[in-house]
Amino acid sequence: MTQVKTPTLLAFGLLLALAGPGHGAGSAAAPPSLGMAGADALLAAGDDAAAAKAYEALGPQSGTKREGWRQNNWGLALLRLDKPAAAEEHFEQAVEVARANFIARANLGAAWEREGDLTKALDVYGRALELVRVQNRALARGRREPDADEESLENLAAPAPVSATPRLIEKACTLGPVELKAALAAANALLDKGLYAQAGDAYAAIGRTTPPQREGWRLNNWGLCYLRLSNPALARERLDRSVRAFPANPVAWNNLAVAYEEMGLTDYAELAWSRGGGRAGSYGADPRRLELVRVKLAFSDARRLWGALRRR
Repeated sequence: MTQVKTPTLLAFGLLLALAGPGHGAGSAAAPPSLGMAGADALLAAGDDAAAAKAYEALGPQSGTKREGWRQNNWGLALLRLDKPAAAEEHFEQAVEVARANFIARANLGAAWEREGDLTKALDVYGRALELVRVQNRALARGRREPDADEESLENLAAPAPVSATPRLIEKACTLGPVELKAALAAANALLDKGLYAQAGDAYAAIGRTTPPQREGWRLNNWGLCYLRLSNPALARERLDRSVRAFPANPVAWNNLAVAYEEMGLTDYAELAWSRGGGRAGSYGADPRRLELVRVKLAFSDARRLWGALRRR
């Protein structure tokens, strides 16, 4: 079966609870009259220095949740300014006033990771994962989230999770055994000829197959089409499903690592490489770092579900 390996393209890591539009040019301190919305706008625009001053100028807020988001967003601005120790203080205050705020906890975990304390980062990220799962169970039962309100939900500092590519939903394959074999052979032939767009359409037209090994290879090859078409986000969606269907396939894990690397998500790539055996990677020397990546992946998935449940 076809596989691909490429060298590392990007060399920066991912902090799950961080990311944003980037770092804007510095500006003068924002006046207090901007209010929370103005401070949030500066943060969203990437003017982190001005945002930090704006959150400081606001002073303590009357509502605990609103104050929790002020502290969280203030800490996020400082962390983006590469001041993790100062950021930790604000994330800790955010957690103290809003115990169910899993975003603030994940940001605190990211700060500890930046400081190099993997033990503390693992502990905090693990608690954030527990909290978002609690909220997901409540939402699934049709209940309001614990300790959540509309005002706080509008001020999420953390980004959409890395796995937030629109979910791939397919119908089950309706082809008979002979037709399915022919369809897969035709799609594979297109892939081998380098006709990646046509091959991708052919794999899509087949629909979900069984058993898991066959479905894993269909998704792997479909994802490979998107890798060849320089669309790593769509490739990652297919390849992630491929390794879930057939986790013993090292080819799919290695291709998934390539997709993550092309997206600049090197932490995730390292984990995929370790599963595929494509290369040793730098994470094997410290099992805590590999476990931290696993927890962050689980947090990302749980947060994606949280967003979907809230939109129901």
